[in-house]
Parts: sequence; C-alpha cells; structure tokens
Amino acid sequence: MAKTEIIPQANELCRISKGTRITGVMTSTADIRIDGTFDGTVYTKGKLVVGEAANIKGRIFAQSCDIWGHVEGDIFIEDIVNFKANSNFSGSLKTPKLGIEVGVIYNGSCHIITKEEYNKCLHEIPELNKDAAPKPAAAPAGK
Repeated sequence: MAKTEIIPQANELCRISKGTRITGVMTSTADIRIDGTFDGTVYTKGKLVVGEAANIKGRIFAQSCDIWGHVEGDIFIEDIVNFKANSNFSGSLKTPKLGIEVGVIYNGSCHIITKEEYNKCLHEIPELNKDAAPKPAAAPAGK
C-alpha cells in the first residue's frame, strides 16, 4: 500500500488571534500565525509567523519561522529563522540559516545544524513521536 502524504494548499493557514491563550501541543501541515499566547509545543511542516503581540513559551519545530514577538524556550528550524526588529528571544536555537535584524533582544545559544540533524531532533521529542505515545493500561485479570 502506498504511503500518502498531505501537502498543504497555498491558502491554508492556522491563526491564533491576539487575546487567545492556548496550552498544549499543536501540530499542523499548514502555515501557522500566532498573535496570541501559546504555552507548549508547536510543530508545523510549513512556516510559523510569531506576530508582534505573540508570547510563546515552550518548543517550536517548523520548516521556517519569522519572529516579531516574544519567544522563550527551544526553537528547531529545518530551513531558516528570521528575528525581526523588536522581537525578543531567550532560549536555545537550532537552525541551518539565521537572520537577525537590528533591535532584536537575543539571549541564548545558537547551533547551526543540517536538515538531517533537524530530523533527528524530531524523533527525540515524545509529544511529536506517535510511537512514543503511552500505551493504555492492561485490564486487570479475571474482570
């Protein structure tokens, strides 16, 4: 049986508006724009845009990313990340390509990685690895 892969359409976009607060794990094949508050893990096979009013705490995994707002945590990018003027980042960054404009507040580490290293990072994250999901408990014997 052939494996089918979902390819995002050009107009697909998931948006978290200003004033919205989400906690947990978000996965998408489409582009994502966050203008609200997100605590947890964000994963997309597309582009992530962190808007000026956004506040993210946690982990980001994306094909590419433009950051205009505030991010605290770990960022893993497959292709390129751009920090825009007045953005604020503290944490750890792993990416093959990096752009930083004048006026960015950047407190953390940066490791330039390959796409292969990015894929390896994905396999080490339990919340993104379907095979690492906890198995349901077995029913008690005799009941």
